[in-house]
Amino acid sequence: MTPAQYRAAHPRLYGALIARHGGPNAVQLAAAAPLTAGRDVLLCAPTASGKTEAVLVPLVERHLPAARAVDPAPRLLLVSPTRALVNDLARRLAEPLAQVGVAVGRWTGDHHDAGRLQPLTVLTPEALDARLARSPAALAQVGALVLDELHVVDGGVRGDQLRVLVQRLRAARAATGGGLQVVAASATVAEPARMAERYLVEPLVLSLGERRPVRARVVPGREPAAVVAELLSLARQGFRKVLAFCDSREEVETLARHAEGRPPFGGQVFAHHGSLSRQVRLSAEARFRTAPVGLCVATSTLEVGLDIGDVDLVALVGPPPDVASLLQRIGRGGRRVGQTTVVAFTAGPFEALVARTLLDAQAKAAWLQDPPLFHPGVLVQQAVVLAASRAGGIHPQALWRRLPEDLRPDWPEPRLQALLVHACDQGWLLRVGPGPTCVLGPRGERLWARGEVHANLGARRMVTVVDGVTGDVVGEVAPGSEDRVSVGARGRRALRSEEGRVVTEAGRGLGLPSFGGGAKAPMHAALARALLHRAGIPAPCRARLDGGETVFHGLGSAGGALLARTLRGRKVKVRHAGPLAVVVDGAPFSDGTPAMAADRWPAPSRVALTLDLHHPGLARDLGLGAFHGALPEDEQRRAVAEHSGAGRVEALLALGLPPAVDPADPALWDQAAWS
Repeated sequence: MTPAQYRAAHPRLYGALIARHGGPNAVQLAAAAPLTAGRDVLLCAPTASGKTEAVLVPLVERHLPAARAVDPAPRLLLVSPTRALVNDLARRLAEPLAQVGVAVGRWTGDHHDAGRLQPLTVLTPEALDARLARSPAALAQVGALVLDELHVVDGGVRGDQLRVLVQRLRAARAATGGGLQVVAASATVAEPARMAERYLVEPLVLSLGERRPVRARVVPGREPAAVVAELLSLARQGFRKVLAFCDSREEVETLARHAEGRPPFGGQVFAHHGSLSRQVRLSAEARFRTAPVGLCVATSTLEVGLDIGDVDLVALVGPPPDVASLLQRIGRGGRRVGQTTVVAFTAGPFEALVARTLLDAQAKAAWLQDPPLFHPGVLVQQAVVLAASRAGGIHPQALWRRLPEDLRPDWPEPRLQALLVHACDQGWLLRVGPGPTCVLGPRGERLWARGEVHANLGARRMVTVVDGVTGDVVGEVAPGSEDRVSVGARGRRALRSEEGRVVTEAGRGLGLPSFGGGAKAPMHAALARALLHRAGIPAPCRARLDGGETVFHGLGSAGGALLARTLRGRKVKVRHAGPLAVVVDGAPFSDGTPAMAADRWPAPSRVALTLDLHHPGLARDLGLGAFHGALPEDEQRRAVAEHSGAGRVEALLALGLPPAVDPADPALWDQAAWS
C-alpha cells in the first residue's frame, strides 16, 4: 500500500493520528491491509515506531465508522498491561479521536468512566475480567480487541489469565452471531509465531522495522556518587535528557536524591516507580517530557509505552534482568537521532560480564530465555469468576470450552472435574448438581463481593504517605520505614501516623524507606548457561571459593532454588542459592572420603521428595499466582515441578558429583557464585 492509498483508505483518522507525524511510516503501511480485512495480527516493531497508530487507524475505521459515532456501545477494547499505561494511552488518544467523534474511555481499579464503557475503551486485563463477568451485555457489540505491549504479561500468570479472557470474549461474541478480531502489538518478542498462537486465531505475524543501532559503554562502579558524577559529566557534554534505570525502588530514590539540585539538572531530577502515587508519576512524566535538561531515575515502570519525549542517553545502573528488559530500556533512547547511546554502570567484573553478555545478545537477537509455561491456578480463578457470572453455575465442560484451544488437550474434562471438586471441598465453590455443577462457595463469595477475584496477584500491606499541606497522596512505603523518608526524590518527615497512613511534611526527611519491592526478577536457565560459558566456568563443576565450596550448575533461579532445597535434604548447609551456583558451608564434597562425598550428593529421586515437602514455598518463590494454593495438591506439585525445571535438576544430579576444578579467575568466579 502506498501513502496515497493509505490516506484514501483512512480518510477520517488520517488527519487525527497520521498526518501530524508526517504521514504513514512503513509499519503503518504494512499493517493496514490485513487489519482492514479483519485478520488477527501480531505486530512486532521497535519502540516509537507508531505501532499504536498502525493498529488503531484501520480498526477504528472498520469497527467504529462515522455512522455509529453517536452510539455509546463499546466496539473496540484496548487492553494495556498496567494502570499507568492505560492512563497514558487514554490521555494521548482522547483529544485526536474526539476530533472525529470517537469517545475514548478507560477502565481500571481507579477509573470507571462513571460506570459506562466508551466506544473505544482502554483497560487492564483485570478490568476486562470484571466487565466480562459483571456486565457482559455491555460487551455484546465489541468487534475488536487489541492487546498492547503483550510481552509485559505473556509467559506470566496475568498472561495466562488474559489468554482465557480472549477466549471467553470470543465465545461470547460467537454465541450472538458476531466475530472478534484480536490484534496484538509488542516491541520485544522472542518467538513471535508462538506468542501469536497463544492469543490469536490463524494469525498473521508482522515483524517490521529495524531497531536503532546501539552505542554502549560499560563503566566500572555503581555507587550513587560515582554514577551521578559520570551522568553530570555526560550532561555537560551534550547528553541533556538522561533516563536512568535501576532494579529497585530504594536504589531509584537514593540515586535521585544524590543528583537532585546538581547542575545542569538542578531541580529537574525525577523519581519514577510503582510505590509513588499516580499523580506524582504523571507529574514526573510530564515535567521530564517538556524539560530541556533533566534526569529521570526509574524502575521498570518506564520500560514500556509511556510518553516521556526524546531521551539522549539511557543509563543502566546495574545490568537489567534479561535481554527483553534490556531491549525495552534502551529502546526509550535515541528516537530523535536514530541511534541509542547507553552507559552501563557495573559493580565488579561479573556485573560487567553480565552487561556485556546482554548487550551482545541483543545485537545478535539472541533472547536467552526459557519457553513460557502455563500457570494452572488461573483455572481456579476463572472457575470462581464463571460460577459467579453464569446463571447455571460452572461445570467441567463449560470451563473446558473457555480454554484456549492449545490448552484443551492437556486439560480434559476429568482433570477439570477433579479441580472443581477440590475447589468445592475448599469452599471456593459449592456443588449443586452432577458433573459437578458448581456455584459460588463462601470463600468465593467474599472475593467476589470485594472485587478481588479478578486479580491473580496478591496485594501487599503498605503504608500510604500523605502530604500534610495539600492532603495529596505521595506514595506508599513498607510498614516500619515511614518515619523519615525520601519519596519521589524529595525528603519527608513524619508528622503523625494514622491507621494505614502517615502524614508528612516535605523537605525534612533524610532517610530512605523500604518499599517492600520483593525479590529480584528470576534469571532464565538459558541466560545462566550463557553467563557461565562467557565466564569460562565449565558447569557443572565444584570450586573452593570464599572459604567454602561452590557448585556451579547454570540452572537459573528456579532450578537453583530447587537444587538448594534438595541439597539441604541431604544435610548440606547452603549459604546462598543463586541462578548460577549454590554456595555451601565448608567443603562437604571435598573433605572426607570419596564415599562420604558421594553419599552427600543427592540421587535424582530426592527431587521428588523435595517437591513433596517444599512445594508451597517454591510456589511462592516462582510467582505461580494467588490461586495456586486452591489447586488439588497433585496439581500444585506438578506445576511447581514444571516451573522449577525439576527435569533439569534431576538430570544434573544423575551425572553424579560434579568434578572439582581450580578457578581460573577467583574474583570473577566468586562474584558469579553470589549473583
